[in-house]
Amino acid sequence: VRAVALYNPSDTICSFTVPMNILELGGKVKARDLVKHQDLPEIKGGVLNRELPPHSVLILRMESEKRLEATVYEAEWAYLPCFNDLGKTPKSIVYAPLHEASGGMKVSYLGGRKENFAEWKEVYSEQGGEYEMTIRYVPKADRKLEVCVNNEKRILLDSLSADETQKIASITVPVHLKAGNNKIRMGSSFCWAPDIDCFT
Repeated sequence: VRAVALYNPSDTICSFTVPMNILELGGKVKARDLVKHQDLPEIKGGVLNRELPPHSVLILRMESEKRLEATVYEAEWAYLPCFNDLGKTPKSIVYAPLHEASGGMKVSYLGGRKENFAEWKEVYSEQGGEYEMTIRYVPKADRKLEVCVNNEKRILLDSLSADETQKIASITVPVHLKAGNNKIRMGSSFCWAPDIDCFT
């Protein structure tokens, strides 16, 4: 089950195309308009297509036959325990726009101390097992990244690209996930980590 909101703040009609696999919904998908209290026709072809008039919103409750495993976890979905938007601390961990990022955002000023991390608490695996996790990041000199899965031993990635002409780089690391939800934490205890875009 997912709650989905489509929002059109513009002065013109806006078309939305949302693949169901992005919402982790598989098989037959039922949708209910929560504003009008009406069931909508079953979504066919694995894609939600809707046009919204100017200055409107569509809020849906969506239910599918099966849950799909997510293929991308965006940095902007992470919990940041040291986040503070009061603006009093320079270089404080923050969600920041980046045109080249997969979701248009990144997490900046990660690391520098143990408690300054990004954490995803619901990384879902239906069966569990061995996975290749690819982390997309912004290259910069003298950066290291520690990855921890389910509070187990930290994986230190210290051979990261420092080529700042690349807008986004990636590194792949093997991880073991248990069946169900997993917790993945990224940071750097003693130096800055690179800005994070997402992982797959």
